[in-house]
Amino acid sequence: MSIRWIKNVVIDGEKTIIEVQLGDKFIGDKCYTRIGNEVERWFDNMFEAREDILSQGIDILRNRLKDKKVACPDGREYDWTP
Repeated sequence: MSIRWIKNVVIDGEKTIIEVQLGDKFIGDKCYTRIGNEVERWFDNMFEAREDILSQGIDILRNRLKDKKVACPDGREYDWTP
């Protein structure tokens, strides 16, 4: 099992999802990010607390998407707050 943070977004006009997965048994044992249907991009967590690992994953996604327009499905600019 795992804990997932999944959000529906619009990236450069295309509907998709962004996702961070954390381990369930050991919170940082299988961390990855994904944009849309791409293959998971695993990352080594730098923290122990769930909120910190989630923030790390969100920062990875935000950095990867820094040159793209990311919006909510209703057109508002996406707020990266977890």
